[in-house]
Amino acid sequence: MSEDTEYAELRDRIVTYLNGVGGKGADTLVHIAKNTGMQRRQASKILLRMEMEGLVQPAGVTAGVAGYKLVK
Repeated sequence: MSEDTEYAELRDRIVTYLNGVGGKGADTLVHIAKNTGMQRRQASKILLRMEMEGLVQPAGVTAGVAGYKLVK
């Protein structure tokens, strides 16, 4: 699988997950990784790339843990 194909698949998993999150539509890196079947480090890299592409944005810090949400 090429790097771009893998990124697209993992990105889509995160988008689908965040679309299903209630409330403000934000969740922590740890929960995003766990609920999409990724390792934390892998999810962090994908979220960083998504942030650079303007797809997600930081959603603040709660108890020292950063969260992310989709850019609407």
